[in-house]
Amino acid sequence: MPSIKTLVLWGVLAPCFVLVLSGASFSQPSTPAEQSQTQQLNQDTSTTTTAPVTPTDQANADYQAQQLQYQEQLRQYRANRQNYEERSARYYAARDRYLSAHARYHRYGWPSRYEHGIIVYTDQLLGARVQTYNGRTVGRVEELALARGHVDAVRVLLDYDRGDVWIESADLRFDADKRVVVTNLDRHDLYEMTHETY
Repeated sequence: MPSIKTLVLWGVLAPCFVLVLSGASFSQPSTPAEQSQTQQLNQDTSTTTTAPVTPTDQANADYQAQQLQYQEQLRQYRANRQNYEERSARYYAARDRYLSAHARYHRYGWPSRYEHGIIVYTDQLLGARVQTYNGRTVGRVEELALARGHVDAVRVLLDYDRGDVWIESADLRFDADKRVVVTNLDRHDLYEMTHETY
């Protein structure tokens, strides 16, 4: 007959053996469906571990591209602005020289028939003869400069290969009946004007 110690020991250890045996799994081969499911779970896990492009990353890339485009546009604007300012400075310097030079030329009073007239655009101007205030022919109209639909100046090709000059509309009148452009500038001043450069 077992002793009381043995029975007590057996009473304590028996439930442990039952727990160990009940928790132990006996290895059995997986079914094809279980293997497929395991493989799918492994693939899903590996796919999700790769970091996707987040909206924040895309927004940062878009912002960087916009910044580069903005910087290029800003550079182009500054270059154009500098070019414009340089051309404007040259234009105003040339215009000042032009006005200064033209102020010294003699201008004669207009005959009464031209006194209040102005020169207006017409197809008849091109090629028209140009005369001084006293009726002396000095050349013909080669080109027109228009500003807002009005004649601002005409380029006159002077006779006898004397060159060409630009004459402002304020110094011109057009006689449509005779198809003649009349200027109040002196003939010698017109010849002098051909040597001017601006």
